[in-house]
Amino acid sequence: MTIYVFDMDGTLTPARLPMTEEFKSEFLPWLKSHTAFIATGSDYSKVGEQLPQDVIDAFTGIYGSMGNTLHQNGKLVYKKEIEYDADMLNDLENFRKNTKYPNQLFGNYIEKRIGMINFSVIGRDCPYLEREKYTAWDKENGERKAIQQYMYNKYPDYDFECGGNISLDIIPKGCGKSQIAHHLRKLYPDDKIIFMGDRTYEGGNDYALAHELSLMENTQVVQVENPNDVLSFLKCEVR
Repeated sequence: MTIYVFDMDGTLTPARLPMTEEFKSEFLPWLKSHTAFIATGSDYSKVGEQLPQDVIDAFTGIYGSMGNTLHQNGKLVYKKEIEYDADMLNDLENFRKNTKYPNQLFGNYIEKRIGMINFSVIGRDCPYLEREKYTAWDKENGERKAIQQYMYNKYPDYDFECGGNISLDIIPKGCGKSQIAHHLRKLYPDDKIIFMGDRTYEGGNDYALAHELSLMENTQVVQVENPNDVLSFLKCEVR
């Protein structure tokens, strides 16, 4: 048997947008006949905002908040809480206050989730067009990478990963997506595990899981750019 694991944003859906009907019409019939999990930095409620309920129900399990929660059949199987470093929160406030981003900022810029913090200078409440503006500006100016490097140096007990297009995921070491690899291997000791994500490269928020799986036998990591790549890969698997 093969166990499939999917990132959500940029993999099964456009970033922070719902799954399209076109994708669902091809993906859901496949999903119903396979063993598959989601591995996302989003919490379970946000999964519900992006994926239709029948798609959620068809998954074997939903790893949320970087693997710090697991839902199966709509029920919480486990969760891992963390405590937040006060100095770190102050640093994040200062990055927000002193940003050189020239456009409007929005609310929900420090989002505390189970097992992690998601930090976004522009704020997660930004409309989609404002998200695109910040994404383009950040690619040119490297604000997130600069924050990431500063925080890596100051807080070595945490991992800082560029999550999506506008934020950083802040996770205590050992509490990131890498833990999903070990949990799945315990559940399925002999089966092949295939992971698909749009940020499996170093520095991306799928890298920890991709890297951990690469150290295990009988695994495969598939870098995709969008949901269409997922469908293309699955169709090739069928052949």
